[in-house]
Amino acid sequence: MIHKGFALDIDSPIATVTINRPSQLNAITSEMWQQIPQIAIELQSNDSVRVVIFQGAGTKAFSAGADINDFDTTRSTPQLAQKYRQNVDEACDAISSLTKPTVAAIEGYCLGGGFELALCMDIRVSSDTAKFGLPAAKRGIAISHHHLEKLIQVVGHNEANYLLLTGRSIDANRALSLGLVSTITEHGKLYDATAALAIEIAELSPVSHRFHKQALSDLKRYGGVRGIPKDSLQAIDATEASNDFIEGVISFKEKRDAHFPGN
Repeated sequence: MIHKGFALDIDSPIATVTINRPSQLNAITSEMWQQIPQIAIELQSNDSVRVVIFQGAGTKAFSAGADINDFDTTRSTPQLAQKYRQNVDEACDAISSLTKPTVAAIEGYCLGGGFELALCMDIRVSSDTAKFGLPAAKRGIAISHHHLEKLIQVVGHNEANYLLLTGRSIDANRALSLGLVSTITEHGKLYDATAALAIEIAELSPVSHRFHKQALSDLKRYGGVRGIPKDSLQAIDATEASNDFIEGVISFKEKRDAHFPGN
């Protein structure tokens, strides 16, 4: 399935979203940001999809960031800039809100808006060629509180300061040490390694995945267990009344692999 600037391929149980502008280092246009919520709706509504991979076309970049070539028409006034930021926030919220696990496969440059998009994924893996950075200050641009909060949650205040105030990029090894990525693969082997990881995740319980994603989101939102509403805390009860739970118990007793129905 084709969206302008993206390719969406579904090979159940995996969906792969490719940022498909390799000649522009997969820079993301304003129109592309506006398409992401619709892509998220398609992924969420497709019951055959259990894991979503995001990648960049080619080997040079996951995404070098927002496409600066359309800034004259999309960010040249405070009003336009506000609308642009709203579109970016809505795109990232749509990805973060998917109940299905998301994995970013990062090769080459992962900068600016591309970095912000990758931060929305549950898991990030990279090749040893990856470069991460937020060079906003080199263009007089600012990163919103919305995305800085996610950055700090992943790398902490000190590293967020370093990335923002120097505008420098960091390599894959440093990203791994910061917890920004979970694993590093050799150049050229990234997608195969990511697909294998996605299959492994897809074979586990979707019911468990949905609950854990929501619980982790609640903990971030409310700042700890004490602030979480009672009905959200009680959502765990539904997992132990699910068919996935029954299958997990039966398969364990029968000493076989579980085949989770996802409900």
